[in-house]
Amino acid sequence: MRTGINPEKLKLEKNLRKFHRIIIPVYIPNLTEEYYKENLRIFEFCLASLCRTINYETSAITVLNNNSIPEVTNLINDYLKAGAVDKHVQFKENRGKVNASLSEAKASFEPFITISDADVLFFSGWEKAVFKIFETFPKAGVVSPLPLQNLAFNNNSSVFFDNFLLRRIKYDKKVSDEDCDLFIKGMGNPALMWRNKNKYSWREKQYYIEDQVPAIIGAGHFVATYRREIFKAENPFPDWKFKNGFENIYFDEPADRLGWYRLSTAEHYAYHIGNKIDEIVKNHKYEEEKKLEVDFISQIPTPQKSKIPYCLRNFYFRALKKVMNL
Repeated sequence: MRTGINPEKLKLEKNLRKFHRIIIPVYIPNLTEEYYKENLRIFEFCLASLCRTINYETSAITVLNNNSIPEVTNLINDYLKAGAVDKHVQFKENRGKVNASLSEAKASFEPFITISDADVLFFSGWEKAVFKIFETFPKAGVVSPLPLQNLAFNNNSSVFFDNFLLRRIKYDKKVSDEDCDLFIKGMGNPALMWRNKNKYSWREKQYYIEDQVPAIIGAGHFVATYRREIFKAENPFPDWKFKNGFENIYFDEPADRLGWYRLSTAEHYAYHIGNKIDEIVKNHKYEEEKKLEVDFISQIPTPQKSKIPYCLRNFYFRALKKVMNL
């Protein structure tokens, strides 16, 4: 039996609208295995850098806890109590990145969603740089906060279909050697810069488009900002928790199918820590006054979906790549 009226109904409080949600799935099962020994500290660096560099008037953070050890849960709850983290979702088992992130992204109201691994160090100005690309290039669907020129051809038929014959795509050196070195150090794989069948390596030349700012063609999925509509794609339930190619199916391909571009910043605004803390992480210094403005992000419109069938755009791109030896 209920008597009276729930007092919460009388408060008439409005929900605060945010425009950007950052989702971080984390899984740290122990601190004893060699692979996981430094992961708690790495996750601390990730959270601290994120909280230091975003504008809380525009952005909110969700942490997806895939049944990590109590130390991780306690750390997230400390950030939650302090108001730095907006939402802590705790699963009873490790659901993997795709399942956990996709369900949260589909349930989000924010028009832009960043999904990041828990081993990323965010630099000052990353939000501003990412959304400047969204503003400058209306058909941008995914933007990574570091140059990922080696992924120029990965699910990016739309940008070549729209721009190549109009000579809007440039091929030259736009990413500095310092940024290339930073990328290799973070990823731990120099081969990512090689192009064995091409005259120039990814270090020497990159594909990019340029207007008010340059945008490198190519984006990754260890950290990227997406338009929310991308997660409305009708994809099958991810039956497996971990499977090679899952992130490609659920995070990478949908933007291209919509006719939107996968781009990245020409400079590093994020660093992939991996599972070992190095001097770059230890010595990183933040800059002030580089945060995103509310009015700026709220006025970025949503582009129309391409009227050209994806199969035709993709066929054109494959033929172009072969004929022009891209």
